[in-house]
Amino acid sequence: MSVNNQALQQLLIEMDNQLNKSQAELSMCNLQLDRVNTNLSLINSTSSSLTKLCDVEGREKVYQGVGKAFIQKDVKSYLDEIKEDQKGFLDNKKNLDLKKNYLVTTLEKTVENMKQIVGK
Repeated sequence: MSVNNQALQQLLIEMDNQLNKSQAELSMCNLQLDRVNTNLSLINSTSSSLTKLCDVEGREKVYQGVGKAFIQKDVKSYLDEIKEDQKGFLDNKKNLDLKKNYLVTTLEKTVENMKQIVGK
């Protein structure tokens, strides 16, 4: 049983559209991963600097930037907030890594299937 050329051509066009869509999503996923990694490194740098420079257990204060204003906070409470943010970023990174893996697999399978169809 043979497949007519028009149906085969339509299938290849749909596969190409899926390939382009997956590539665009992978590019966006990589961009989001870069931003998450940047935020994580900023959090690590800030935490280590504050731990080295400030008396965490004492009543030492730091200023947190909020928009165009600054709020005075205890170092310990500020570090606790940063840790919560870090947990959120790590969860986000885990989800983005899973999505990236799925998209890479989808791209590879789509290209492989397109090569099989064209090879026939």
